[in-house]
Amino acid sequence: MRNLILIILFLLIPTLLSASESAYVFVIDENSNPFQGYRLLETQRDDIYMTKIQPIKKWITVPRSQLIVVQDGYVYPVKDSIIIDKLKGIALLLIDFSQRKSLYFNPEEILIDKDIKLLIENKKRILPKVKELFPSEFKKIEIKQEKILLSDYVALAEQYEKNAQWSKALSIYEELLKQEPKNKKIINKIGLIYYYLSDFKKAKEYFEMLPKDEEQTIIKLVGIYIIEKNFEGALRVINNSGLNSPYLHYLKGVVYYLTNRKEEAYKQVSILFYMDNNLAQNLRDLLR
Repeated sequence: MRNLILIILFLLIPTLLSASESAYVFVIDENSNPFQGYRLLETQRDDIYMTKIQPIKKWITVPRSQLIVVQDGYVYPVKDSIIIDKLKGIALLLIDFSQRKSLYFNPEEILIDKDIKLLIENKKRILPKVKELFPSEFKKIEIKQEKILLSDYVALAEQYEKNAQWSKALSIYEELLKQEPKNKKIINKIGLIYYYLSDFKKAKEYFEMLPKDEEQTIIKLVGIYIIEKNFEGALRVINNSGLNSPYLHYLKGVVYYLTNRKEEAYKQVSILFYMDNNLAQNLRDLLR
């Protein structure tokens, strides 16, 4: 039963996506409707892609059209393009991470040119030029010098998260935190990554930096204390929060159950019946 409780607690924190999909560039009309797509090839930069020249030609010839890149369920506007080999018809696309939006159409319903043989054949020759043409590759010193780029790096780190590239995401978030040491979003992101890496000591260190009067922070800390079997620590966090939410009463009942204090646990059931009948029933079922 204890293992079951721990599994439930692991589910309290949303999972991060780890699936990686191919990238495509779409030409969209003035109403943001896509009408032609092309398969892209990734480079050593997460924000730069190799493409055939056709989508750029289409974009130039169609009035008020735009280019967007689609990958992993998100849409990114193209903010720059360079024709790098006019003879062979190869170009580079630079996307804007800060303008990321959720995918709003089904790519499978759009005509897509998936032939990237030309790109693969020329990849080794093109990749060295990426660094020459776009020298602003992520470096720690750049973040220190250009705070305006923080939103771009947050988006980049989130993409690393999505692809389960935890160490890369951490390196960015930890550097960003030096610039904004009180940024709750970044602190929470770092704590979550350490949580998924099962480094609960580090995760707790960052979650402890967050306000103790926010329910989600308390839930995460309580989950870690329970995993560490520090049940008194879990109760202390709940009690010190001063919050009176149904879910915290439920967690309090779970902690009492795990420490064989059923009388106190049933008191939480009684409280919950006036706050959330479903949670009250779940806790009572656990105690039977």
